[in-house]
Amino acid sequence: MQYLFIAAELSENINKLYLKDSEAEPADYRFQLKCTNCGEDAQKVVTFNAHEKQELAGGKGEASFVMKCKFCESSNSIVASVFEEGLFCQQSENVDITKRKKANLNGNKIDINDWAALLQLDCRGWEITGYEFDQSPFAVELSSGSTMDVQFDEDGTWYDYDDEAGEEVSITDFKFKVIKAK
Repeated sequence: MQYLFIAAELSENINKLYLKDSEAEPADYRFQLKCTNCGEDAQKVVTFNAHEKQELAGGKGEASFVMKCKFCESSNSIVASVFEEGLFCQQSENVDITKRKKANLNGNKIDINDWAALLQLDCRGWEITGYEFDQSPFAVELSSGSTMDVQFDEDGTWYDYDDEAGEEVSITDFKFKVIKAK
């Protein structure tokens, strides 16, 4: 099992950073992959979401993403599911410790107070080696009660102005990690 974690410095007037990801409007995730059978990197960035499912060969269930490795021809899949709803300004107060312990995330080298686990990725034959966040539909919930769409720069920053509160809002130092858990 792998998990997509995010962290960032949120300005004080941002309550939550989250992906606009619902069944009605699924968010597309863009990942770089490596085949665990032959060790070769997939030649292209792949895109899938956590809500649409594809049949596995032989009727063995469903997955979010299914693709044969171009090098070894093995049929590999990923089942993606939303794990936590977003990164909060007060992350430590909003983390479900019990849920993280059940997923064996408490023993990893991630400070539980600073990172949010957005996605749970059950990878069969694929290892996630990168995440392209710049195309993902992020949004913020502001202290003023309004929401704003976020489009990160390449360096993981975003600046805007909250007209309702009359102040600047910002996100800096956006980063991600893909962590393996048992």
